[in-house]
Amino acid sequence: MATLGSWNYDDVKSCNLPQKAQSAFTAVTGGLVGADYMPVAYMGSQVVNGTNYCIIALQTVITATPEKRPVKMIINVDSAGKASLVSVSGIAV
Repeated sequence: MATLGSWNYDDVKSCNLPQKAQSAFTAVTGGLVGADYMPVAYMGSQVVNGTNYCIIALQTVITATPEKRPVKMIINVDSAGKASLVSVSGIAV
């Protein structure tokens, strides 16, 4: 049951990411503990020292009562192909 005034994310669906972004997303989220992430929108890429990918995801914090919220994730894949999580920031709704 939803709390009065809270957002409901039950109908949010996962999106298909471009192959390179999906590989990077899987690499960085596979080892995270405390939260699960589901990609919901691919925002684009940025060429830097390697490539940055911007992905909007639904974060589910693993607690007795799981909490969901939208977040913006920036993932970098360096020139050697190693993916790393640059940032995760909440999105105000």
